Amino acid sequence: MHTLTGILRQPEVHVRRHLCSSTIGWIALTVMILAGSTTASFGKQLTTYFSPLSMLFLSEVMLLLFAVISFGFFPIFKHLRRVRREIVLPLFTAGVLNGVLAPAFWFTGLTRTFAINSQLFGNAETLFLILFGILLMHQAPKRTQWFGGSVIFFGLLVVALHGFTERLSIANGDLLIVLAGALYGLGGVLIRKYLRHLEPQVIIVVRSCCAIAFFFLLSPFISHPFVTELQAFPWEFLGVLLGYGLISRFLLIFSYYESLEHLPLPTVSFMGTVTVGTGLLFAHWYLGESILWYQSAGAALIILGAVIVQWGNLRKLEGHVVHFLKSHHQH
Repeated sequence: MHTLTGILRQPEVHVRRHLCSSTIGWIALTVMILAGSTTASFGKQLTTYFSPLSMLFLSEVMLLLFAVISFGFFPIFKHLRRVRREIVLPLFTAGVLNGVLAPAFWFTGLTRTFAINSQLFGNAETLFLILFGILLMHQAPKRTQWFGGSVIFFGLLVVALHGFTERLSIANGDLLIVLAGALYGLGGVLIRKYLRHLEPQVIIVVRSCCAIAFFFLLSPFISHPFVTELQAFPWEFLGVLLGYGLISRFLLIFSYYESLEHLPLPTVSFMGTVTVGTGLLFAHWYLGESILWYQSAGAALIILGAVIVQWGNLRKLEGHVVHFLKSHHQH
């Protein structure tokens, strides 16, 4: 039987756990934003030397390697053996979407556009996350989320129309980036719906294994110069390759799955759009790409939309913090 003291302390314990979970989620989200800022720039530099299929293989091999080094082979293997039969199909589907199809389209698009454009149009994933969240998870967006999503869409439209100075024109590379965003969004919703209680490292390993298996299954049927590309790769860029694998892939994906586990899907999807600003600045600093005025305007609108949507959640979190501090100081 519960004691009176225990009953009275239950709200405080609940708030404490909620704050702890939210803190972990926000830390993971911050890491995701910083790591995501490097993805397009490092990837663009590496696509100079590797084809999209080679980039897919290399990125997932490095992702798998860093996951095994970080978590250990046998602990990961034990988690894999404990995966329930009913979630095997969603796990495999998410692995194919996020580990094979989406990266293949993204790398192909990256070879045909600028890193800044890929950073901007990559934010279409946010809209697809919300769209598939509505269709598959029946999550009804709030009024602020509708308004914020509209602002983000308007920001993408500003970039596509070059500041409304030209007709709607999206290059093939940009279109492939948008398609990759749709696939990433669908995979993210599947993870949120069916795999949210599964360890992130298990999802990472499965998606990497799907990509590696796809590479070896496809290689006998196509002429692919992977060995030649590897031999011609300038080793002074080895740091870029390792940085891409560790920061742009492992830290980004792990922190993404970790944030999905501790924060609501709309929070993760919309706050992830902050990378559009940090990614543009990193591409300008690292690659020397020019930032045009309509790209800056589009980035500002995308970030503004994220702030609008997140405003309600921030106020709610602030209320939990105030309540916790008051209850803490009363004892």
